[in-house]
Amino acid sequence: MSLRIAVAQINPIVGAFDQNLAQIQDFYKRACAQKARVLLTPEFSLCGYPLYDLVERSEVFERTQKSLEALMACTVGQECALGVGHIAPNPVEVGKSAQNVFTILENGKVSFRQAKTLLPNYDVFDESRHFEPASGIELWSCDGVKVGVAICEDLWSFHPQWQRRLYGKDPVQSYKEQGVELMVSLACSPYERGKQEIREQLHQRVARSLGVPLVYVNQVGATDEILFDGNSFVLNHHGELLGRLPAFESALGFACFKGKVSESFQDEQNQDLVSQTPEEIELLTRALLTGIREYFYRTGFKKAIIGLSGGIDSAVVAVLAVFALGPKNVLGIGMPSQFSSAHSLEDAELLAQNLKITFEVKPIKFLYSIAMREILGNRGELSPIVKENLQSRLRGMMLMALSNQDGSLVLTTGNKSELAMGYCTLYGDMVGALAPIGDLFKTQVYELARYLNQVYGNCIPERTLTKAPSAELSLDQKDEDTLPSYEFLDQILSEYLEKGISVKEVEARWGSTFLNQRMSVRDVFRRMELSEYKRQQSSCTLKVSPKAFGVGRRIPISKIWDQF
Repeated sequence: MSLRIAVAQINPIVGAFDQNLAQIQDFYKRACAQKARVLLTPEFSLCGYPLYDLVERSEVFERTQKSLEALMACTVGQECALGVGHIAPNPVEVGKSAQNVFTILENGKVSFRQAKTLLPNYDVFDESRHFEPASGIELWSCDGVKVGVAICEDLWSFHPQWQRRLYGKDPVQSYKEQGVELMVSLACSPYERGKQEIREQLHQRVARSLGVPLVYVNQVGATDEILFDGNSFVLNHHGELLGRLPAFESALGFACFKGKVSESFQDEQNQDLVSQTPEEIELLTRALLTGIREYFYRTGFKKAIIGLSGGIDSAVVAVLAVFALGPKNVLGIGMPSQFSSAHSLEDAELLAQNLKITFEVKPIKFLYSIAMREILGNRGELSPIVKENLQSRLRGMMLMALSNQDGSLVLTTGNKSELAMGYCTLYGDMVGALAPIGDLFKTQVYELARYLNQVYGNCIPERTLTKAPSAELSLDQKDEDTLPSYEFLDQILSEYLEKGISVKEVEARWGSTFLNQRMSVRDVFRRMELSEYKRQQSSCTLKVSPKAFGVGRRIPISKIWDQF
C-alpha cells in the first residue's frame, strides 16, 4: 500500500451549496497539484450541518445533486479521487426519506458510496429523526487497498465518557471481519472543553484494535450555538498521533502511507504538522471568537451592540466581540441609574478606550422615575423585584431600540451561573441575539478575562477583575446578598448539570458547606428548575460544555419535579 491522502478541513455553511462547492473545488485543485490520490472532506461537506428540518425540503436533494454533478466534472481526467459528505434520498421506500452518506467520485463517476450506520440521538444530535441508517457496511478499494469509510458516530458505538455501549451493533467489528487496511473517519464533531483528548483516545483505540492507520477529518466553523473545532488528525497503526491540523482554521494536510506504516502528516509546504495541543483556555477563546464571527457572517449582520456596565461579564463579551468583528463594528452603551456606582461607569469607559470602540452614555434615571410613577398608580409601594426588573427592562428597551435603528445585533452578557439561577430579567438583560458566554460559569468568566488580558494587553480594567460582582439594581447591592458565593455555586451546578450527579450525592458532598450560605443545595436546584421558563426564552448560547442551556438540553417547563 502506498497512498497520499489529502485532508480538507473546511468550513461548510448550512444551505450555502454554491459556496461550499467552491470551497471543495479549491481544495481539490490544491490536492491535485500535490499529487494526492484522494481528497477527503468532512461529513455533510456539501450542505453544512446540522440541517435540522431543512432535511424535509425537496430543494436540498436537488441542490445536492447539482453540486455532485459539478464535482464529478472536476474529477474527469484526474488521478485524484474526491470524497464528499452529503444528504441523499433513501434508496428504499420503507423508512426515513433521507440518508447521511459519503461518496467517492473518480473520473466523472461515483465509484463508492457508504451511508452512516449509527445515528446519534443525544445532546445536540437528532439524526435518527431524519435519516435512515445504512443497510450494510462495505469497504472502498483504492488501488487495491481496503479502506473503511466511517461517518463520525460509526466509531462511537462505545462512548468513552459514559463508559457504555450505545448501540446494538458495532461497525468496527464489520471493518475487522472484512480485512480493512486503512480507516478514514469523516465528522461534524462539535467542540466541547476537553473533548479533543476523548476524541483522539477513542480513535486511537480503534486504530490499535484494527491494527491499521486512521485518518480523521472534521469541519470547522459554527452553526448557531454549535461550534466545530476541526483538529483533524492522523494516527499510525499503533494508534500513535502523527499530527493534527490547527483548531478552528480551514486547512489542508497530506498523509502519506506505505504498507501499514503512516509515514507523515504534512502541510502544503511539506512541513510536518505539529501534534502539540493548545491549552484549553486558548481553544475556548478560539471557539467563542469563531461562534461570534460565524453567527454575524451567516446572518448578514455587521455590527454588535453591548450594554457595558463596568462588570466582568460585559467586559469579556466586549473583548470577544472586538476581536471577532473589529472595533469599528462594536458599540458600547453605558446606562447608569441612580443605583449605579461612579466607578462602574468609569470602568466601562476605560474598557471602551482600551478596545478603541465607540462608547455612548444613556442614563435611565429619568426613564425609571417616569415609569415608576406611571406603573405605581394606586398600588402603593412597588416591590423591590419590580423596581430592579424595571431598570433592567429599560436598559433592554434602549439596546433593542438602538439595534433597530442601526441594524445591529445585541450581544447578551449573561453567564451560565446567572442563567441557572434565574438571576436575570426576561426582556431586560436577556434581550439580544447571541449569548457568547452563556455556557460559562461565573468563575470561568473570570478565568477567561485574565487570559484575554494576557493575550490582548490588559484591556479589561483591574478594578473590573477585583470588585465584588453586582447587578447594581439597588443601593450597595452585591450578588452574594442573594446567591451563594460563585466558588461554591459553580461547583455544585457543574456537578448537577454537566456531570449528571444526583441531588442526594451533591447534597451529601456540599450540604454542610452551605449551612452558612444564603441557600442550601436543594434551594439552589429548586430555584434552577423554577427558572426553566426564562431559559427557554433566552438568546442562542454558544455551547462549550457537555451540557449547555440550549438545543441539547430539553427539560419540560410545566412539571412537578418534587425531588427538591
